[in-house]
Amino acid sequence: MRVTSCLLIAGCTLGGTGKPPGGDDQGSGVDHTACGSAMAAAPLAPAGFDYHDAMATASRNRWDASMPQPGDAMYPGGRYRTLAADATGMTHPGCTTDGLAYPAASIPSYPCAAREFAFPAGTNEDTTKPIVILVHGNSESPTGWMKFVHPDPASLMFPADTTARDQLAEILPAHGFRTIAVDMRTDKIDDPNSPEGKDTGNTPKNADHGWNVPILQELIKRVAIAHPDRQISLVGFSLGATTVRDAIRRLWVEWADHKWDVNILSRIDVVVVASGANHGVVSFAKQCGLNLTMRGTVTCQMGQRNQYNETEFHRSLNGPPMMTDHGEFGGWWETPCADGDYAFGKRMACGGHTVAYTTITMQDLPNGTQQDEFVSEHASRLYPTACANNVIDGLTDFDTSGYFYNGFFRNHYGSVRSAAGLVKVVAALEGN
Repeated sequence: MRVTSCLLIAGCTLGGTGKPPGGDDQGSGVDHTACGSAMAAAPLAPAGFDYHDAMATASRNRWDASMPQPGDAMYPGGRYRTLAADATGMTHPGCTTDGLAYPAASIPSYPCAAREFAFPAGTNEDTTKPIVILVHGNSESPTGWMKFVHPDPASLMFPADTTARDQLAEILPAHGFRTIAVDMRTDKIDDPNSPEGKDTGNTPKNADHGWNVPILQELIKRVAIAHPDRQISLVGFSLGATTVRDAIRRLWVEWADHKWDVNILSRIDVVVVASGANHGVVSFAKQCGLNLTMRGTVTCQMGQRNQYNETEFHRSLNGPPMMTDHGEFGGWWETPCADGDYAFGKRMACGGHTVAYTTITMQDLPNGTQQDEFVSEHASRLYPTACANNVIDGLTDFDTSGYFYNGFFRNHYGSVRSAAGLVKVVAALEGN
């Protein structure tokens, strides 16, 4: 399903790692022999680990924007909301196309918002390529995938673009990929704002996995059903990284539990997760348990970036711990079907299909701390490392567009918006 090509904006030399000796004939940057050898030690049905949801389903989907209180079982934050109506008749408030500033993508039976990016003049969809679904980060929308230039670049505290650079919304359609961006509708978040002088509310409109995952899960399912002869690739940025991984897990569990007849891992071609908190986030200690809104619950789900301990949310996602080269935490379930066989403690779980995984993040500083505002190299990479192409950007590979709060998080965004990051994403999707 993958076609080799070169991203012209910056040249091929900035992309991927190429094919290692004896490696993958699809060009994923992973040696399948080494991955298979690593996965041979993976535990089967490990005691104390269950691939079913570690988080509960919300008893009600909507909140009244009051400040949640400790232990309130009615508060939906920290739990999976449902697209179907709850006992009060309310559906997930983020699953709506109301008030969109763009035409909603037309996807059969999909009720939530998504934005499809147009092909440039003279380019048609390459139906031999996977359909790509882009999954944005927190407090964000599909605009994060689009080109942007700051209205006053000279006012920024870094060398900023003076003309808009093409981003994935423009680049991928130009490469023939049908490209759809999910919209988590963070503008519809029903948490309270912070009281003046305090940081106990959710003024930035942070979502948690309970808000995000059901929306993406339904989009993947509807695209898979509408296009039974096509593969799907996913690109998740920041919170979108763990959202992608958890949505895939939940869809696979539906198949494993005989609730859906499609093994989604047989339909996924490439997974790119960039600047993701797969093993913790820097804001954990400041928010978890102190902020009771989704701003706090999402950090609790991701864990502490340094001195990481597996969280309840990660337990069903990352799985049992494994030995790693540097004594850091790695989980056996982080790259399901990377070997075409093993997923979530089971063999023959992939329909004979191999999924390619790439992670992208900014390299850590020489003293071991991170320059990325939220995650480190370890937080972002996937295990076993033999089964994922874990690549890094340099310390100067930040987003120069001035996007998102005047480029305040430009290092974090570099994995998907810098020239180097863009090349790596496209190289992964093209199988370079």
